[in-house]
Amino acid sequence: MLRRLSLVWVLLLVATASPAADSQNMYKWTDDQGEVHYTQFPPPGRQVEILHGVRPPDQSPETAGNDLQKQLEAVEQQNDKQQQETRDADQRAEIQKIRKKNCEAARQNVINLNRGGNVRYMGADGKVMRLTEEERQKRIDEANQQIKENCNP
Repeated sequence: MLRRLSLVWVLLLVATASPAADSQNMYKWTDDQGEVHYTQFPPPGRQVEILHGVRPPDQSPETAGNDLQKQLEAVEQQNDKQQQETRDADQRAEIQKIRKKNCEAARQNVINLNRGGNVRYMGADGKVMRLTEEERQKRIDEANQQIKENCNP
């Protein structure tokens, strides 16, 4: 009688422990479309891989959602930062391109102004004018200043 009672007790213990043990396991299975699923309970009629000892998350769904939201915001901030860095780099490259063009123009102006003789230029109104020595020297100084500003890295 004691033996029979012990056997019933053991069977009862195993029966009640079994769902608890199942809740600690996860099941990996593939559906007909080839998608892999992870569930707490095995689907009927499917071959499953049992992932033993998988515990449920330690945090509530709300906390997990908040953590995910924070992570998403951090990723978005990093993305914004990278986009800004790319825009800044593009802007620096464009400025460098303009400075190089201005540098070349200023050097060419100095060469043209130092050739000597009567220097002529066309005004905004389309008239050709001659520079006085003072005007020529002033333009050379301006071109040299542009060289300093644009030709040095």
